[in-house]
Amino acid sequence: MFKKKKRFVCYSEDKDDSILALTKYCEWGNCQKKGEYKAPTSRDKLREFRWFCLEHVKIYNRGWDYFKGKTSDEIYNEISNDALWHRPTWAKIKKCKFSDDHNLYENSKEFRSDSKNKVNTTKLENCLKILEIKMPIKISSLKKQYKKMVKKFHPDVSKNNSEEHIIKLNNAYSELLNFLKQ
Repeated sequence: MFKKKKRFVCYSEDKDDSILALTKYCEWGNCQKKGEYKAPTSRDKLREFRWFCLEHVKIYNRGWDYFKGKTSDEIYNEISNDALWHRPTWAKIKKCKFSDDHNLYENSKEFRSDSKNKVNTTKLENCLKILEIKMPIKISSLKKQYKKMVKKFHPDVSKNNSEEHIIKLNNAYSELLNFLKQ
């Protein structure tokens, strides 16, 4: 879509028919050509322009460097902030808290109590007992506890029924991990 440019129009007193348009001249010293090309004035004022002819805008652009005088860390920060449009961002936090003051959630569980849900909850409770942790848990705390328990019951460290206990630990860990990832 074409955009209409604003032109400053001035009528001459001598000739009513002719219209004189104000033109910008090149801002380079001692140049009388039309200033048709704009160039930013400084890094801080990117919306303010200087007007040059084609020959002088090429010279000006060759010598103008946006990052002039900045360290490599400042340049890296500037470029990385360009990806975010220089706007602040926040970490995505997954802390959903549900307060059930009227016990609505507990009542709805009674109506939906399937045999599968009961089996799954008892299985999860057993897994929690094996790993010696309590709900609510995070994946990071589950991994820490698992590593701690594996070191405790490793066959090289303890001799009594440690192989069976390691198998139980592995199964409990995988069940809880799958449950938490859902």
